[in-house]
Amino acid sequence: MRSQSLLVQAMLWLAPILVDAGVTMQHRRADLRAVLTDPYLNLDPGTIISFPDSNPDEYFKATERWSIYQAPTYTAAVTPATEEDVATIIRLSRQHGFDFLATGGRHGYNKHLDDLNEGVALDLSALNTIIVDREARQLTAGAGVVLRDLFGPLSDAGLQIQTGVCGCPGLIGVTVGSGVGRLQGIYGLVADALLSVRMITAEGEMVEASHEVNSELFWGIRGAGANLGVVVSATYEVHPMYRGGQFTVLDFVFEGEHNKTYFDLLASYMGPGQDLPAEISASTVLFWNVTHQTAQFMANWVYAGPEEEAREVLAKLLEIPAVTTRIVQVPWRDLTATAVFGLDPLICTPLRPITIMGINLRNVYSDVLQELMDRMVVYWKMFPDAVLTTVSIESFPNQATMAYPDDHSAYPWRDAKTYIMLQPTFGGPSAPVAMAYLRGVRSQLAVASDYEEYGGLSVYVNYSQGDEKLEQIYGARNLPRLAALKAKYDPDNVFRFNNPIPTSYP
Repeated sequence: MRSQSLLVQAMLWLAPILVDAGVTMQHRRADLRAVLTDPYLNLDPGTIISFPDSNPDEYFKATERWSIYQAPTYTAAVTPATEEDVATIIRLSRQHGFDFLATGGRHGYNKHLDDLNEGVALDLSALNTIIVDREARQLTAGAGVVLRDLFGPLSDAGLQIQTGVCGCPGLIGVTVGSGVGRLQGIYGLVADALLSVRMITAEGEMVEASHEVNSELFWGIRGAGANLGVVVSATYEVHPMYRGGQFTVLDFVFEGEHNKTYFDLLASYMGPGQDLPAEISASTVLFWNVTHQTAQFMANWVYAGPEEEAREVLAKLLEIPAVTTRIVQVPWRDLTATAVFGLDPLICTPLRPITIMGINLRNVYSDVLQELMDRMVVYWKMFPDAVLTTVSIESFPNQATMAYPDDHSAYPWRDAKTYIMLQPTFGGPSAPVAMAYLRGVRSQLAVASDYEEYGGLSVYVNYSQGDEKLEQIYGARNLPRLAALKAKYDPDNVFRFNNPIPTSYP
């Protein structure tokens, strides 16, 4: 009885606080609604202001994410029709003290995103203009452009650009992280193609940056741009079609028992002193076949050239017994849609309970990847509610990437040959324990990564979980310059929801 009495007293004591908190939140939402719908803002008629309770369809379109794990929460969404309206909303956020997150493809997943609670979604999807200058070999794209939007307009002009391997991430979001992908052996990183940007600062001011104008800012944008402002427009160098723009896609599904033979082959291309030819990329996905209750792996190799050549160059790959094989020659415009058995729409399915833990490998060792497969088999059997978890192993050539000096941009890992993504997908209560297990897997991979500092763990910022040290994401040598840029362009840490950088370092 005494414990019940104490509980009643506690509830009576807490009731006014809980009520006040609820009232405060309601007032905050009401105030935010009033601020955003003030007619004196003079927003463009095409700009959409949406709320979950009044126009939920527009709100959902503006906030739907690829990953719902560790996702931000919002009380309102703004979809600006103009760059000027983006600046207006940012200025409003400073005046009225509300947080916001600017998004293009809404493909992020690092743990800092859920630090944004009851904020404003600044949805840039309407800024989707694409301008191709064929003579100048330049592409200008708005912040709402996703990678798959590029393939048609560029192909029609006989041009191409390096991109990531999926069609749904935002072009600018990929760029400000640097952008690894299949063509980096030929052209370099996506950010290496960047010529200039228009960016809105934390004060709502428009600035331009390029190699000639605000060059230090331009350096930082290419690798840490999410910390410095909202890039609303970007201009890139684009290229004539490489070898006529024909690519050979080689897709396979292998039984897990063949992983040693396969990883021996991969290591022969990517081990110490070895380089994957610039025309070849290899993506491997370890997964659990839930129908047959067994481990398998999928491989997507792409050769920049005709099928006859691809079959000759990759003859050893074709000797490995496969459950399924598909080889097809396609033009560049169809490469992303065709690769990985045409699964890009499935890979890009939104609202997935998924996240990513990434790690870079300077060199590939077969025994390390074999052990990775063994540890994942244990994982899949141990956590039946997480059997949709996969491991992606992206092995890209880096000849053109390495041709740039280390200080060309803020990207610190130009010598990485392979990017591993542990991709936990949860459907039940095992998530915390399963994540802990995968952190152990990541630590073991780090030891064998051939990166010496910080336990061997380094990570491409767009593949980071957000629990890494700053040095493991941005590189220790870059952090003093990045901190100085942060202090200049965002001293109040407005842009803090993507692996935030401090304003001083060390």
